[in-house]
Amino acid sequence: MEKKQSTLSIAIGMACVWMGTHFGPGVASGTQILVYWVKYGIWGTLASILAMGLLGYCIYCAAEFSRIYKTYNYADWTKKVWGVDWIVYLLDFSFIIVMLTALGGSLSAIGNLLNSQFGLNYWVGVGAVIVCAGLLCAYGAKLVARASSYMMYLVIAVLAIIIIMCATTGKLHLGQALANISAGTVEGINPSFLGALWSGIIYASFQANVIGNISSIAPTLPDRKTTRLGAIIGICGNACMLVVLSLFFLSATTLENYNVLDTATNPLPFYGTLTALGFSGLKLVYVITVFIAVLSTAVGFSFGAVARYSKLYRKPTEEAPLKDGLLVVVLLLACAAASKIGIVKLVSTGYTILGYLNLPLLIFPAIVLANRKIQKSYLKENNIEATGIDE
Repeated sequence: MEKKQSTLSIAIGMACVWMGTHFGPGVASGTQILVYWVKYGIWGTLASILAMGLLGYCIYCAAEFSRIYKTYNYADWTKKVWGVDWIVYLLDFSFIIVMLTALGGSLSAIGNLLNSQFGLNYWVGVGAVIVCAGLLCAYGAKLVARASSYMMYLVIAVLAIIIIMCATTGKLHLGQALANISAGTVEGINPSFLGALWSGIIYASFQANVIGNISSIAPTLPDRKTTRLGAIIGICGNACMLVVLSLFFLSATTLENYNVLDTATNPLPFYGTLTALGFSGLKLVYVITVFIAVLSTAVGFSFGAVARYSKLYRKPTEEAPLKDGLLVVVLLLACAAASKIGIVKLVSTGYTILGYLNLPLLIFPAIVLANRKIQKSYLKENNIEATGIDE
C-alpha cells in the first residue's frame, strides 16, 4: 500500500510541474484561450483535449528517456536524443523566443491590468515586476524557483473560484452561445474542426518547452509505470482546465454590451468579463493573482537563464548575486520592450512561431527519436541497462 501511495505522490508531482508551467499569465488573462480555442467554437474545446493528449505523450517519452539515460536538463536531453551536440544551440534560440513572448506577454498583462484597475502608468507595473524578479533571482532564486509551481496552483484555484462565482450570476448561457455559433451569428468564431486541430498541434508544440522542466525531476521517477501515470494525470488536469476555461468564454459571448472576442478593444478578456458582470471586488483579487503569476513566471524563466548563461561571466562555484541580478534585469528589460507589441500579438504570433520551431526541435524527437530509444527491444539490442521498464 505504501508503494502505491509513493508512486501516486511522485506521479502527481510530475503532473503538477507540467500544470505549474502551463497555467501562467497567458492562460490567466484569458487571451491564450481565446486565440487558440474559443475562436473555433466547440471544436476548439474538443481540440484542447487532443492537444493535451499529444503533449502528454511527448512528455511521457521525454521523461522516460531522461529517467533511463540520466539526462536531467534540456541541453543534455537534446544532445542525447539527437546524438549531436550543436542541436542544443537551436534550443537556446527557442528559449530566447519563449522568454520574449511569454514574459513580454506577461509584462503586458500586468502593465495593462494595473493601469485599468488603479490608473497606474503602464511602466510602473512592468518596472515593479522587473525589480522584484531581479532581487529574487539575485538573493533567493532557488527558493522562489521551487515555490513558483505553488504560486501557479494558487492562480488555478482563484480562477476556478472566479469561474464558479461568475457561473452563478445567471448571465452566462452556454446553450444559447452554442446555438448562436451553430447559426453563424457570432462574429469572430469559425467552427472549423481542421482549423481547431491544427491550432491544437501548434499549441502543444509551443508548450513542449516544459520538457526541460520535466527532465529536471526525472531522478525522482522510479519506474515506467510512475512516468506513465504522471503523464496521464497531467493530461487530465490540463485538459480539464482548458475545457472549463473555453466553455466559460464561449458562455461569455452571450453577455450584452461586451464583446469578449474583441481582443483589440479588450486584450484582457478575463478582466473584461469580470467588469461586464460587475464583480468589482473580484477584479482586485484577480489583479493580485495575475501579478503573482507574472512574478512567478518571470522568476522561473529568469532563474533558468541564470543557470544557463551565468557560466559566461562566473565560475561554477562562484557566487555573484549582483551579476546574476543584472543579467535578469537586462533580460527583463528586453522582454519589457517586447511587451509593447501587446499580449494579443505576442500570444497569437510569437507563440505560433515558437510552435512551428518546436515541432522539429521537441515534438518530433520526443515522439520518434526518444520513443524509439526507450523501447525494450532497443535497450536490449544496444545492451543498455535500465531499471523499472517492466513496471
